[in-house]
Amino acid sequence: MRRNWSSGLVFCATAAFAAPPAFANRMTFEVWPDPSPDHTIFCSVSLTDGWISLVQVKGAGLPGQIPMRWRASLSEVEALSDSLQAFVGGELGSVDAYASRQPSTPFLTVTWMTRLDDTLTTGLYMQDSLLLPQPLTDMLASLGLAQTCGFSAKDGG
Repeated sequence: MRRNWSSGLVFCATAAFAAPPAFANRMTFEVWPDPSPDHTIFCSVSLTDGWISLVQVKGAGLPGQIPMRWRASLSEVEALSDSLQAFVGGELGSVDAYASRQPSTPFLTVTWMTRLDDTLTTGLYMQDSLLLPQPLTDMLASLGLAQTCGFSAKDGG
């Protein structure tokens, strides 16, 4: 009995160190089309172990009835990776989350997180319009989430 317990502990410890943290590749969009909190859309997209998960919340309410989850295609993984690379590489600049002020509406923010060189890297992107930069437009289009996440053709997303 003692031998099984110790070998189980070694297995669990090995698995814990080998497995990356859950949702290590994630972007959360916060879309404010106007000053009313009831019209705000929060949309969190994550890629973990080949699966894409989406949780959307409208206004100050609870998440939608059924969070979406599907097996990611190669093009979806590439689009999500390219958009995260735009943040990491500096193409889309992040702001200091503690020193930045919320812009006037309409505006959007993107909180992002990814694993880089075995370290979790995060940032906050903020802009004072709903016009998405190209890497984010491409990612949402690839996933078919532009409208779900609160963007329309007139917004540029």
